[in-house]
Amino acid sequence: MILSRRTLIRNFTLAGLGSFVLQPSFLFAQSPSIGSGKNVVVINLLGGLDGLAAFPYLSGALSNIINGELRPDLRIAPSSILPAQRQVGVANQIGFHPSFMPLFIHAKDNIKIVQNYGIPGDPGRSHDTCQTLMSLGATELRSGDNVGFLARLMDVQNWDSFQYWSFLAENPSDTNTTKKPPIVVNNLESLQLPKLWWDSAGDESLTQELQNSLLSVQIPRDALGVQQRDTLVSMRDTLATVKRSIINQPVGKNKAGDYSDNSIGGSLKDAARVLKSKKFSPDQSAQNKDTLILLGQGGYDTHSNQNSRDSSSSLAGNLDQLAKNLAVFWVDLELSGMLNDTVIVVYSEFGRTVYQNGTPGSETVGTDHGHGSSTMVLGGGIVGGVVGNAPTTSELRDEDYNALRPTTDFRDIFSDVFVWLGIDPRAIFNDSSYSRRSLGLFG
Repeated sequence: MILSRRTLIRNFTLAGLGSFVLQPSFLFAQSPSIGSGKNVVVINLLGGLDGLAAFPYLSGALSNIINGELRPDLRIAPSSILPAQRQVGVANQIGFHPSFMPLFIHAKDNIKIVQNYGIPGDPGRSHDTCQTLMSLGATELRSGDNVGFLARLMDVQNWDSFQYWSFLAENPSDTNTTKKPPIVVNNLESLQLPKLWWDSAGDESLTQELQNSLLSVQIPRDALGVQQRDTLVSMRDTLATVKRSIINQPVGKNKAGDYSDNSIGGSLKDAARVLKSKKFSPDQSAQNKDTLILLGQGGYDTHSNQNSRDSSSSLAGNLDQLAKNLAVFWVDLELSGMLNDTVIVVYSEFGRTVYQNGTPGSETVGTDHGHGSSTMVLGGGIVGGVVGNAPTTSELRDEDYNALRPTTDFRDIFSDVFVWLGIDPRAIFNDSSYSRRSLGLFG
């Protein structure tokens, strides 16, 4: 029997499953691994995070200019800012927005702030353009570029599908691999096994092995038929294992609290389940495989009401949800013994304007699309502190440009992580114009 593409599409249309297509293999029971069991979690803050507010300056001339001249209605009291580590003798000290307190309590010694990073050059201030450029790991759009650098990582390493999980992915190029596809889902709770033509209510007790045996007796007549049959076998294997081995992993409800019932909480909860299932897999080769997880959080396009604490969509509200759920995730990693083997990279497509917008004195002021920003990288192996160059006072007061001009290439952040994984960044960022500069994130 040949399974038609139409039949496959019908069988593969699952609630919350997205573009979930896998190659033939068993989840967590595959060939011996090349890797060290490390984990990279990438969080895309959608909309353009205001790095000057999320990671504000708490002392020196920069703090005075930003709070006094440029953003009087968005002022963050220096006394409320959580100071970053290892800034002795630094004039313009930087720190964390007060909303980061839940995470700061648990991870402050292992968070590195990256000042003034972004896309080099002048990429414009379009969400779509800058999201695409960061996904591609590029500085300009070129015809034919459609494989993002995270997808390229998976291809270069020849990872199995389950080594790359994408929850709420924003950019198609993030997951547009040319070899084995990653697992792309909205959430694990909504996964359902597809019904086969012989399935009935009484067949639900059939073992996975028997279902696969029934599939295997179908003799395809061409290569496409073989691929279709094997893909269906793989999907059923994977979904069954997800249901059995991943969703049932106990996570959350630890000393940092529990995951929130929202997108960022659900995604981090799913990420914790995936990593914990790998950590405690009975298959040693599965434990030794590296894993990449991509997720996102929206709400950072703060053109108005940026400083409102009453709105769930305000900057403070979004940072609070990010921090609370990251704190629970951090403790889950700690309790599972995975903290030293996991790095979390936070990034956003661009920063915000240096000057506030709107009418001075109004509660509705915010910031518009900018360029450079600040962000953070955290993990058990990250040495807390600050890297990158602070903006100059003249840069801040440049009303014509009205944004930070990044002095740290966003690719340098990921290059440090790739080196930590034992991967040459030149294999991932193969643009001849890119010259890596080590940021020392792990030292």
